[in-house]
Amino acid sequence: MSTNTEIVRRIQAEFANLQSEKKTLEGNHEMTLREAVRALYSTLQRMRKRGFTTREMAQKLNENGVAIKPATLAKYLNETETEQLIKSAAARRRNGIRQSKKAAPQHDIPVNTNELPTTSETE
Repeated sequence: MSTNTEIVRRIQAEFANLQSEKKTLEGNHEMTLREAVRALYSTLQRMRKRGFTTREMAQKLNENGVAIKPATLAKYLNETETEQLIKSAAARRRNGIRQSKKAAPQHDIPVNTNELPTTSETE
C-alpha cells in the first residue's frame, strides 16, 4: 500500500497537536499512583517544607481519595525528585554549553608556544 504527500501533511498537522491524556490533568481519566504523585509533586514539596511528614501527607491523600501508603509515597516522591534533578542538570549543561560557545572570552594568548616568554627572559 502506498501513500501520498497530502496524507502525510494531514497526519503531521493532526499529530502535532495531540497530547497523551495521561500527561495532562484535563478530562477525567484513571491515573496510577505514580502519575498522581508526579502531578502533585510541587504541592507535596510545599507541604514537606511546612513540616508535614510523609505519613501525614499520605493520610491527607487517603482522606481525599488517593489510597497510598507512606512508604509508597516516599518512594514516588524520591523518584520524582531524582527525575527533576536530572532534568535540571541536563538543562544547566545545555545552557552552559550554549553560553560557553557564545561568550568565549578572547584573550591575547599566543597560539604558537615558541612565542611564549621563557623563564630567563622574564627575570
